[in-house]
Amino acid sequence: MEEREDGISLGEIFHVIFKKKWLLLGITIAFMLIFVVIVEAFYNPGKEEYQANFEIRYPNQETNRYPDGSEFLYKEFISIENLELAQKKDTSFSAIDISKMRYKNDISITEIETVINNVPVKTGVYEIKILKSYFENETQAIKFFQALINVPVDKVLQASKDLDYNYNLLQFSGAGDYISQINYLDAQKNMILENYNKLIDTYSNNYMITMADGTTKKMSAAMGDVSNYFSTNSLSALRVEVEQYGLMKENSDYKKEIEAEITSLQREKSLNLLQIENLHKEIDRLTGQLNGTITDAAFQPIVEELTKLSKRNAEIDHLITNVYDVYLQNNEKDPTYLEKIKSFEERLNTHYEKLVEFTNIYQEFYLSIYETQSKALVSAGSIITSTGGISVFLTLGASLVLGILVGCCVNLILDLPKYLRSKKETSVEDSVASE
Repeated sequence: MEEREDGISLGEIFHVIFKKKWLLLGITIAFMLIFVVIVEAFYNPGKEEYQANFEIRYPNQETNRYPDGSEFLYKEFISIENLELAQKKDTSFSAIDISKMRYKNDISITEIETVINNVPVKTGVYEIKILKSYFENETQAIKFFQALINVPVDKVLQASKDLDYNYNLLQFSGAGDYISQINYLDAQKNMILENYNKLIDTYSNNYMITMADGTTKKMSAAMGDVSNYFSTNSLSALRVEVEQYGLMKENSDYKKEIEAEITSLQREKSLNLLQIENLHKEIDRLTGQLNGTITDAAFQPIVEELTKLSKRNAEIDHLITNVYDVYLQNNEKDPTYLEKIKSFEERLNTHYEKLVEFTNIYQEFYLSIYETQSKALVSAGSIITSTGGISVFLTLGASLVLGILVGCCVNLILDLPKYLRSKKETSVEDSVASE
């Protein structure tokens, strides 16, 4: 009984703690404020991240390449070059330390995967995370994320504008002979038609643009214009005309090339004739040695080689007489040669001008599709969210519990010794009174 009286019960402890309720409440509130400030000002900024989930859409995305053919690598989205491009989009980003962000790996990007039949499959959705401490507030973070996410879209659009749509037409102007010029026109025509087909397969033949004069034009109509024009203005017919009349451009190096080719063919024919002569000698030798006929198996390889050389010499004669000599002689023998050249060049240049027109229209369709179909799509519910660190609610809950504990301890430290002394004195007085 004496030990129990000297001790203290749980009820007495609570009595001591709650004797000064206002002190307990004040200490709890003060501790909560201090704890929340420390977490939010010092701990969370170093741990908490902003994140955004997004995907990039653009034409021919399935090739995983930009329009210029360079590889589309999502990890380059957070390269220092892209960060600089994003920073230049808004003067409010000037204080963001992108160099530190990149080289301390305080920014990261991953491609989100899903699992199908126990196999991880890439979704094409990317997640970028950046430490919160780099931004003044969430508004600035949102704007920076939007700028950064749109950098690859900007690159796609710029690459589509930088494409050399007129490559074959530029080569046409520098070509030294008519056949090459016709080939370049043909290549340009085929490029336009093939790409129209690809675009129509993806975006339908009803895709429409507004022309410079305010009229509208469907893609199928633009493609039809090209097909119809060249169905009645055959480039193949121009080739035949060049070869038939031996048409050559004035002051062209093509004449020297033809003369050099003829010399080369004549040399080849001479070597072939020498080889044919030696093969005949070999037949004569084998005939005397084997007492056989030329139909024997031993002669077959020689006969095959003779046939091959004779056929090649016939081809050489045809090329020299019926092809190359036409270019070298017709312009001298044909009194209408210059008129033919003039007529031919007028038609050739008309086809060229028409292809320039078709190319410009095709380019308008191509750029329109890239401008309307290239975009960065932010996933629903992930425009910008805070992750990492300690949430405000968790911080408040933890600080409340810890604040109450601290307040209890303070009240016990302040009042428990006094209460124990008072209790002991009361116990002594009661003992004396009982005696």
